[in-house]
Amino acid sequence: MTQKHKLYALAFMGCLALTAQAQTSYNAGILMENQLNGTARFVGMGGAMSALGGDLSTMSTNPAGIGLYRSSDVALTVGWFNPSSKASFNGESQEDNMSKFSFDQIGFVYSSKIGNRTNVRFLNFGFNYRKVNNFNNNFRMGGLSPNNESLSRSMTGSLLALGTTPADFNAVLDGEDNPFGNSDYGWLNVMGGMTGLITGDEATGDFYYWNADRLGFRSENRGGINAYDFNVALNLKDRVYLGLTVGVYDVDFRRYSSYYEDLIGSVDNPTMNLENWYHMEGSGLDAKFGIIVRPFEYSPFRIGLAVHTPVWYNLSDVFSSRMTMFGLEGKDWSVDTDGYVDWYDYNLRTPWKFNVSAAYTFGQNVALDAEYEYADYSSAKFSDTGGYDLEGANQTISEDLKGVSSFRIGMEARLLSDLSLRLGYNYMGAVYDKNAFKFNDPQGINTDVDFMNNFEAHNVSVGLGFRFGGFYADVAYVYTHQKADFHPYTNYVFDEPDPTASVTHSNNRAVLTLGYRF
Repeated sequence: MTQKHKLYALAFMGCLALTAQAQTSYNAGILMENQLNGTARFVGMGGAMSALGGDLSTMSTNPAGIGLYRSSDVALTVGWFNPSSKASFNGESQEDNMSKFSFDQIGFVYSSKIGNRTNVRFLNFGFNYRKVNNFNNNFRMGGLSPNNESLSRSMTGSLLALGTTPADFNAVLDGEDNPFGNSDYGWLNVMGGMTGLITGDEATGDFYYWNADRLGFRSENRGGINAYDFNVALNLKDRVYLGLTVGVYDVDFRRYSSYYEDLIGSVDNPTMNLENWYHMEGSGLDAKFGIIVRPFEYSPFRIGLAVHTPVWYNLSDVFSSRMTMFGLEGKDWSVDTDGYVDWYDYNLRTPWKFNVSAAYTFGQNVALDAEYEYADYSSAKFSDTGGYDLEGANQTISEDLKGVSSFRIGMEARLLSDLSLRLGYNYMGAVYDKNAFKFNDPQGINTDVDFMNNFEAHNVSVGLGFRFGGFYADVAYVYTHQKADFHPYTNYVFDEPDPTASVTHSNNRAVLTLGYRF
């Protein structure tokens, strides 16, 4: 993080108190970073089918693609995925991975022929369930702490920046009232004071922190976003295709994380462990409008345009945390927030999205599709259940997120009458600005101090399609490669680099679609 952004954080410290709102740009990013999911044909072509159409997954990119159907279709897709990550920190590398099966898609199109001489040739209706995002992954990092830095130093610095004195802080910790109910002190600092991670000396007026010999982190993410797409599409004179998709979303995200430091003291060398549990759930709604045009009567060239409205999410969060100092003065000191938190309801509006595409078919043997997509993620907005903007959280979104361009290209070649080969490439731009960071308000309730800035993602895919009369079976493999920077915490109070691990994400996925056209 640059010094400019650190100064910005200090300027707003105490002014953006999020005691009643725990949302950050990273909560929003969970719902907006995209993955390549869908039918095996769609995946095999890198998701590049918005102008070609004729596939169930195009309901979610260009709804007009369903207008190219001339027969009814039903299909389901299952998959296997193997996400892994490798983190390099201060000369040490750690890896983690998992393997799991998933149910990715099931849907149908009902194609109704109107006539050969009418303006509307076909009127088609479709429904498709799809897995939008699959959150299942594990991550770990660790190594020697650079310059023996500790999270406790950043915590004491934030107290001093607020003008807090040890006498005031100790009075809150030792008072009869629950210290978690005092809005002047963030929960992370309260937990540090109650366990001995930070201490205040009233005689000298100083706060004391620890040095760390080693630090480490691990997390387990689970859940996903499911979408239920309802589509209607028209074929006008075999030249213009129009489509509308209404999407209903179901969100379930669960995360456990554990951060530890092996501390260095004059007498004891305790270990601090900070655990966080986070659960987000909710629902959303959006609409997508699309058109595909064949501008030249005797040419197979097509152009497509689609506009996606924001997704309006109604969300609920709940979290809890626990901090433990193992082996301090011969004992273990532990405190947790369980029982002090409840579900918090709020709304999120994602940005508009725009897709432009072009496709060309060479006879009956080769089809090409290329497309570009753009969304300005910095325009996403949090609001409370009354519809009022959460200004502090929205400020972090405008600073941390940015406009994102995505590009994809795909090819399908018929090798035999019943066998097709597919190739695809899918590029997804980075959602986070390179200087994005998680601002942990020293007066707020957030205690998860880590954050990951993912860079652009590259997806390379290959697939095969088999036809047996009306039945078909498609398979695809996609490899995803993405770099990232991971920060176990932000050292925003001081003019030193944040602890940073360089991360490489990769994911091997295989999908199988079985379907029938009639």
